[in-house]
Amino acid sequence: MLKPHNIAEVKFEAVKEIGQEGRNSTAYIVQDLQLDAQIVMKRIEKKSIASADEYFQEARTLYASSHQNVVPVIYACEDAEHVFIALPFFKNGSLKALMQERNLTVREIVRTSCQLLSGIHNIHSKGLIHFDIKPDNVLLSDRGEALLSDFGLAKQMHLGQAEQSRLYLPITAPEVVNGGGPYDLRFDIYQFGLVLYRMCCGEGCLRDQLGQLDPKNFLPHLAKVLADGTYPDKSTFPEHIPDRLRKVIVKCLSTDPNDRYGSALEVANALADVEDCLDWTYVVEAGERSWVRQEGETEKRFRIAGDGSTEFTATKNGTTRRKKAHCKASMTTAGIRKVLKGEG
Repeated sequence: MLKPHNIAEVKFEAVKEIGQEGRNSTAYIVQDLQLDAQIVMKRIEKKSIASADEYFQEARTLYASSHQNVVPVIYACEDAEHVFIALPFFKNGSLKALMQERNLTVREIVRTSCQLLSGIHNIHSKGLIHFDIKPDNVLLSDRGEALLSDFGLAKQMHLGQAEQSRLYLPITAPEVVNGGGPYDLRFDIYQFGLVLYRMCCGEGCLRDQLGQLDPKNFLPHLAKVLADGTYPDKSTFPEHIPDRLRKVIVKCLSTDPNDRYGSALEVANALADVEDCLDWTYVVEAGERSWVRQEGETEKRFRIAGDGSTEFTATKNGTTRRKKAHCKASMTTAGIRKVLKGEG
């Protein structure tokens, strides 16, 4: 017996386009006229996809993954030409936007990472692999907490594995070029490690490394450095990044999935041991590098000039004092790290 279903109208007005999320979809801030609220509407053109149900599956995945660190779906609908997925509007934007504004402190990196890992663990516990974990797909709540978003590439695991062919090589795991799928949840662990790496080294670090590849043979060159583990470059980090945090990143980014953490919870437990240099903000401008830290009413600033000379100052109530022991004509990397650890 056929079961009839109801067709209802949803009314909304576009306020602002906020992103081209791929070949097939665009995101807008819209005013939902029934809810009288601003939400985000992801619009997918039907003519550019094989099946509308494929994109409703993303909505089902989000709905099934209800968790404080996973972006919830409000509703999903369609018209003759498009599929629509309605999501909450987060005024703080994405992790990528925050990283483009400034470098995060180690404390912020660890806190954001643990929130993101909580969301990743949630979807893994439901048998899903995300396949597209990147700063663009991490949104920040009104309280600044990280939420995992965009499940357009997510796949259900069967016997702990899943296939996925729609992958973007610069943020994909090495096993894609080292034999291919099927893949397991350690694919997401690698992509999380890449997010963690970018939080530590700066949003532009991957772009700079990709710019050094042979433009005439870009994809083959990228595949090679991805396969041999030299991309991303794990040999150099800003001096304030603690050894324990570096080790977590290197393990997440292991070329062999068997050498990575086995779960998101394992990564979170390892991050709990990071305890040095938590509150330095790293700033690079006009050929100079500096670290700034607020300690009560005192602002500490450690500056390295373009010629390699260093200066350490402490400012309180408008009075600035130099710490001569840290003011040198030059200083080794080990010396810089010692100052930051001792003063931070």
